[in-house]
Amino acid sequence: MNRLSHRFISGRFSGRLAAALLAPLLLVACTGTTEPQSSTRLGVVNAGGAELRTVTPGLTSSDVTRPANGAVDVEVLPGGSRLMVAFRDHIELQDASFGSAVTLSAPVGVTLCYVRLRASSARDRFAALSDCGSGAAEVLVVYRSDGSLAFFATLPPPTPSSSDLSRFAVTADQAVWLARPATGGGSELVRADENGVQVVTNPPLSATIYDLAMRGNFLYAATDSGVRQVNLADATLSQTVAIPALANRLYGSDRLLGAWLSGAGSQALSIWDGTKSGVAAYPSDLRDLTFAPDGNAYALTGTTLSGLDTVLGLNQGSWQPTDVTTGLNDARAVTWLTAP
Repeated sequence: MNRLSHRFISGRFSGRLAAALLAPLLLVACTGTTEPQSSTRLGVVNAGGAELRTVTPGLTSSDVTRPANGAVDVEVLPGGSRLMVAFRDHIELQDASFGSAVTLSAPVGVTLCYVRLRASSARDRFAALSDCGSGAAEVLVVYRSDGSLAFFATLPPPTPSSSDLSRFAVTADQAVWLARPATGGGSELVRADENGVQVVTNPPLSATIYDLAMRGNFLYAATDSGVRQVNLADATLSQTVAIPALANRLYGSDRLLGAWLSGAGSQALSIWDGTKSGVAAYPSDLRDLTFAPDGNAYALTGTTLSGLDTVLGLNQGSWQPTDVTTGLNDARAVTWLTAP
């Protein structure tokens, strides 16, 4: 039976059980009933990229840990039984136990230094951003879900030049949109697809865009004035959406959007379904967030993976935070998988 944790308090999970929750747990134990097992397994990049691990809520006996060398990000493929894992210099397809690795074909003659991997909401396109720093041009490499190379593009230099400036999302039309700082302030939006790369904001937007993410078919930007929808037809920003906190990191799925403010400030993790929203937690070190088909959001810090019930949270304000696993070491990324 899972050990229940408390809500995030002052930027970290509490390590004690609430007295109000203890009595029901004892009753369950006495009656011999058990909690329903999750239908989801999680894949985690741990140990600063030196380890790949599976975690199954309530069923840890079948979990595996594999050594890795420079893993930076992970995304699940359609169906949940395979993953795409980005390493610093290549990308692999692996099964749900981080085995049977197949290295994907890379663009010829391009030096790759991957920093981030993103999937479309339908998980039919996967975009990997390569940024070798030191003034080198960023390269965007896009794969189909079968592992074949869709296209790659060398991005125009960001202004001002700096390493890892771009935040990006894969849209429903299989293009990739990137947001980057512009000279003199504000942001520029860049669109890339199989036909090429285009800076679609000229002049740049006055808003500062910190991150981009998809919720279903809609693109959203975390800006200095709130979370706003990006109008794909003309690259303009709509009015702010009903997310009750500023954010500089976004996490999307086919139905939900997560928004979190890192650094100084409230550090609230808000979740929105397009109509209802609420503050789910206050993590101080959120590394990644994945929305699983079981109705839970799984939030990853450097040391802890925790579950949040989005159905109860959005409808009743009760997010039922649960420690799925603790004792991680510099965890970097998480994605959902189907349970064994």
